[in-house]
Amino acid sequence: MADFERWIEPYFRDSSLWPVLVVAATILVTLVAAILVLAVGDRNPAAMAALLALVWMSADATLREIRSRRRLGLVGGAILAVWVLGAAAGVAARRSGFF
Repeated sequence: MADFERWIEPYFRDSSLWPVLVVAATILVTLVAAILVLAVGDRNPAAMAALLALVWMSADATLREIRSRRRLGLVGGAILAVWVLGAAAGVAARRSGFF
């Protein structure tokens, strides 16, 4: 996990890379929101499988980081933020009737 954290750390530290980080985070949040709405709201089997895969990968990466560092680091925090923002965007899209 340390290699991945070293790879993404410049995007959080260097202000000239923040636009790239914002675009990447927006894409991931939109993906999570769409999969959540389709899996939970519409009960789409393919979306449920995608949701299971995303949860599995997110949990694996976060648990590996917690085991190695004994705390939530940059990768785990970013994963948690994407899930929280994705869930909020999914709820907002569903309530507004947009999706």
